[in-house]
Amino acid sequence: MPVTQGLPVTEGLVERLHDLHDTMVSLADGPSPDAKTIKRLRDELGEDIASLVLTSAALLSKTQAKLGTGVWWATEKSLQQATPWQVAKLKATWFGDRPMMDLCSGIGGDAIELARRGDVIAIDQDEVTAAMAGANLSRMNSPSLATARCDDVTTVDIPAGHGVHIDPDRRPSGHRTSDPDQYSPSWSDVTAILGKTDSSIVKLAPAATVDTSTCPPAHRSWISLAGTVREQTMICGDAIRMADLPVMGRSAFRVRNDASWSSFVSLTAQDERSKKATRISEYLVDPDAAIRAAGLTIEFANRFAMATLGKPSGFLTADETAARAIAESDLAVVGRVIWSGAADDRKLRRELRSRNVYPETIKVRGSDHDPTVLAKRYRPTGETPVTLWIGRNSERVFAALTQPLETVDSIATRIL
Repeated sequence: MPVTQGLPVTEGLVERLHDLHDTMVSLADGPSPDAKTIKRLRDELGEDIASLVLTSAALLSKTQAKLGTGVWWATEKSLQQATPWQVAKLKATWFGDRPMMDLCSGIGGDAIELARRGDVIAIDQDEVTAAMAGANLSRMNSPSLATARCDDVTTVDIPAGHGVHIDPDRRPSGHRTSDPDQYSPSWSDVTAILGKTDSSIVKLAPAATVDTSTCPPAHRSWISLAGTVREQTMICGDAIRMADLPVMGRSAFRVRNDASWSSFVSLTAQDERSKKATRISEYLVDPDAAIRAAGLTIEFANRFAMATLGKPSGFLTADETAARAIAESDLAVVGRVIWSGAADDRKLRRELRSRNVYPETIKVRGSDHDPTVLAKRYRPTGETPVTLWIGRNSERVFAALTQPLETVDSIATRIL
């Protein structure tokens, strides 16, 4: 599949990647290439193409973990910046089947999932990156029209009826930044693009603060995967309706490895006051990272009748009724407290040994305890795994041991 040419593209680059598909796969499946093999590839293909083949082969297992089953072309930088397929799949559903333009597409992490539901044009200013996206899209065997193009996204025309997904480069100077004005394209260029379409999504750094006064009305959502916030997503226009989210609101999405998800949507215009806990109740709760990043911890606590231990950045505590509702939502880690007390090393070690348990998971908030150090220190204390929580309530640093709350899994539960 050829790259549609905007800016000059190395002639036949996508075709060369097609021709080298089997070579790349054989390198990925075999032992690490020796010096003789590397020299032969460089002599036959030239330094740049040989490097791309070798790098893509070496990264293939990581690329598949991020983009899904398939044989994908990638470099270290492009793979780091690519959207995980589970997150991309969620966002793709917010566009329905309308034709799409994926701007600053990289190697096609978002474009691949967009192509599974409709036509898409992937555009990137770097010619090699655009070519890799073209080669990756062509391997999908999708009935949709999926093409790649090398062009300046700030100058492309957005055809009527097309939606836009844009992923600005957050490392234009080589260092990650959360300042949208330092992105490439800059925030002013991004907002100009948003004005050309009635359905759009912008991928932002989780900590980014944006001026929404110059862009269409938007909803801001934070998306986590495997316990880590992967992006802040600004949703505009018809995509808000498709996602069934409120305009000018905030939400948090917890995406699982199988691409199922749970969400928590804010119902308030601003943060409320939380109930402060004077002691640890029957259960401890740690909200998903997306809820914390979205600034929704207090609202989450209030929605489920929980109390905060110390500051909103700390742990929450709940009774059994609330704990079971939270566990069913699958939006937090919930533990049944079997012991709590001061975070004193000798007392904690004695408690662990008396119960014949060890901390398989360690959660720390509001203290400088190092989970890695603690895991090594307490591993010999017992045979049964528990979770160790260390947090702060007022001036006191506490420790608690919990076991999982047994509950029936609820997949794709949505908290509205």
